Amino acid sequence: MSCPGFGEVNIPSSRAFWDDCEEDEFDNVEPASQLHLNFNEGESEAPIASELFVLVEGPQITEFCNALLLQDAKNICSIPAKSSSLHLNAAKGHLLATLEEDFNNSGEIAELLLPYAQLAKKVLTITVKPKMEYKSEDINRYCNEVAIVHSIGGPSGDKTISQLEAPNFISGVAAGVASWRQQMQLPFNSYVVYVDKLPIDGVTAGPLIKLLQQSGVQCSDRYVPKPKPSSYLYS
Repeated sequence: MSCPGFGEVNIPSSRAFWDDCEEDEFDNVEPASQLHLNFNEGESEAPIASELFVLVEGPQITEFCNALLLQDAKNICSIPAKSSSLHLNAAKGHLLATLEEDFNNSGEIAELLLPYAQLAKKVLTITVKPKMEYKSEDINRYCNEVAIVHSIGGPSGDKTISQLEAPNFISGVAAGVASWRQQMQLPFNSYVVYVDKLPIDGVTAGPLIKLLQQSGVQCSDRYVPKPKPSSYLYS
């Protein structure tokens, strides 16, 4: 089942298109290892109920999330997608998932997080994508924007944020969780932010910070990336 704005994975119902494969080739294929959440010592593996479950997904977003969202949160477990993790801010009742983009396992990872999404009163997903992937008939109007923000599938608290229009769509873990909440008719807000620069810098962070704060997520008003080691290649 597909929902507007969310990508759809089509799984063939037969092997008719595998013309070059022999049946006996599958005899020696080992079953794929099942992914699982890697819980820290002493942490319960039972899903946690939350007031708000926040999922932020995109390429090279770990440093940004660590600095803005996770200062007062406890690491519960690592998520099997690069440097992804799940944190709990017990004081606010917020669960925070930071997800480095990994389309190879996004469906299976989404399933691992659905028990948390099911127990959450509200879910907020933010998908971060490079601005160059955004498609519009009036693309020139966005040339000077450091970020383009659109909502997907759910109501937006900011009337200045418009719905994402085709042919644009999102896929991945955050999209899967938001799509599931929509199908279950559970409250959620889902956004995609096309940014001018990755990794996110102090300027590009502005629209993201504003979106988080408007969505009820307390975070700093500014983001200062860690300084990178200087390169003397061109000195």
